[in-house]
Amino acid sequence: MLMNYGIVSNGTRDAGYATAIRAAEVILGSGNTPVFEKELEGKFDAPEGSVFAVFDTLDIKTIISIGGDGTFLSVVTKYRELDTEFIGINKGSIGFLTEITEASLESDLGKLISGDYSTIERTQLKCEVWNNAGDFKGSAVCLNDILIVRGVKPHITKLELFIDGQRVEKFYGDGLIVSTATGSSAYSLAAGGPLLMPSMKDIIVTPVSSHTLYGLKYVAGPESVVRVVLDDFETAPIICPDGRDFVALEAFDSITIRRHDKVLKTATLKRDNFFSDVRKKIVQRGSFYENS
Repeated sequence: MLMNYGIVSNGTRDAGYATAIRAAEVILGSGNTPVFEKELEGKFDAPEGSVFAVFDTLDIKTIISIGGDGTFLSVVTKYRELDTEFIGINKGSIGFLTEITEASLESDLGKLISGDYSTIERTQLKCEVWNNAGDFKGSAVCLNDILIVRGVKPHITKLELFIDGQRVEKFYGDGLIVSTATGSSAYSLAAGGPLLMPSMKDIIVTPVSSHTLYGLKYVAGPESVVRVVLDDFETAPIICPDGRDFVALEAFDSITIRRHDKVLKTATLKRDNFFSDVRKKIVQRGSFYENS
């Protein structure tokens, strides 16, 4: 059965959309159809047989993101409601979320198209923000993490943390990271949080620069509800789901975070080497920046 494969490329990373064109040629060579976003039509010469279309008007088997982790997260944000899988071709520094390198592009896409891969169902988080009067301010869904951190001035952020209705602690510091297992290898890991395998459903709460003698990290269960209440402040903290701008926070706002009711499916070509792969990528990231 022939399939449609969506291709979303970050033009600032993928000069002239050269990698996108290579990917399209592999897909066409297998008899399937590469589909580019409609808004890219006319910006480059796509291989004959390619299609430019609005993705939700077609049945897309897999969406291929070309760029770094930031590109991958933005693609997920845009298309997470489609019933499809995602995979990334790395054009960033190292890429924790991207499976395919340019060196292995043809062979790895061949595996993807032939079905020689497995699917990871990744937990997503949904956050809702309410003001002190109980008025709803907004909601967002994320794959990696939700940051509640200090704003433009280095003033201490004062937060109160609740898990499943139980008061955990009043926190003073730079902020909190609430992350999924996918996000456990991102900012949460840098802040000393635990590393979880990507298929796990637990929720991690990691303080950032905690002004305390113990600095505990917390892992809540898949059905848990995390609630963060802001204290008064001199400078407003910010909230960022997957690094995106969100609502402006005010004193005594309440932020509720729980597991989203829909998982995100990603294709993986690797076989049971998550921990060694993370270790290798962290080492490579250091080498990348030293040599840049």
